[in-house]
Amino acid sequence: DYDVLVAFHLDHGADLTIATVRVAPDEASRFGMLEADEAYKVTGFEEKPTHPRGNLGSMGIYAFNAAVLDDILTADHTHTGSRHDFGGDIIPQMIKSRQVYAFPYHGYWVDVGTIQAYWQAHMDLLVDEPWLDLLDREWIIHTRSEERPPVNVRSGATVAHSLITDGCIIEGTVEHSVLSPGVTVLPGAIVRHSIVMTDAVIEEGAIVDHAILDKRVRVGAGAYIGWGDEAPNGPHGGITVAGKNTSIPAETRVGRDCVIATDLGADDFEVQQISDGTMVGH
Repeated sequence: DYDVLVAFHLDHGADLTIATVRVAPDEASRFGMLEADEAYKVTGFEEKPTHPRGNLGSMGIYAFNAAVLDDILTADHTHTGSRHDFGGDIIPQMIKSRQVYAFPYHGYWVDVGTIQAYWQAHMDLLVDEPWLDLLDREWIIHTRSEERPPVNVRSGATVAHSLITDGCIIEGTVEHSVLSPGVTVLPGAIVRHSIVMTDAVIEEGAIVDHAILDKRVRVGAGAYIGWGDEAPNGPHGGITVAGKNTSIPAETRVGRDCVIATDLGADDFEVQQISDGTMVGH
């Protein structure tokens, strides 16, 4: 609700107000980090530091006085030493010469700039009372979507704690997962703790576990994506991802934290067992 941000901006007589959240030190390198005094006036800014001085991370949401922004951008345009970068030049200059404040936001907000964060944001929607309620008719989230027939849950299928979009055909098991339009889960297949995008097909007896499958991925019969007992401490938190239009051969075992490129066919998979952390097709 931007009304709260705008009210804070006006109440503090700010030229720029930056919406902020508290960020753990090990996450700071993904954010613009701010320092602020007790009145929330910003006293310092660092762009994605390794060792931050403050603990307030910019959400990338700003309220400006339009005239001040116009002046700052015009001056920066003529400054030959500037990189014309928002975080590197504009905000630091405004902190020196203008009234810049940090708005402390305490609600639900996620920067989905990593695979792990993107996956977790989807899983957050699957609890019984999510922070972001897609069913709230007083706060409708509009999105562009094509018209497809209703979900078809066939005899023998099991669906639990999941979001299933129009056009999906479910004959297998779907648990704790988000399925985009047109996904097909054939008999005996299992999808759990995963994000499956438009028109993907999970064939008979295949398992997809802790994975993100892009559009039109096809998982062959009996294949296992996310194979292994425990998630490794890899860069993606154990989430395996497969690029769009890729077909994963039947009976293939793909470990955790793997990255499978786009547009791959059966001939691109040289082995049937792919170890944790492997990149295929790169």
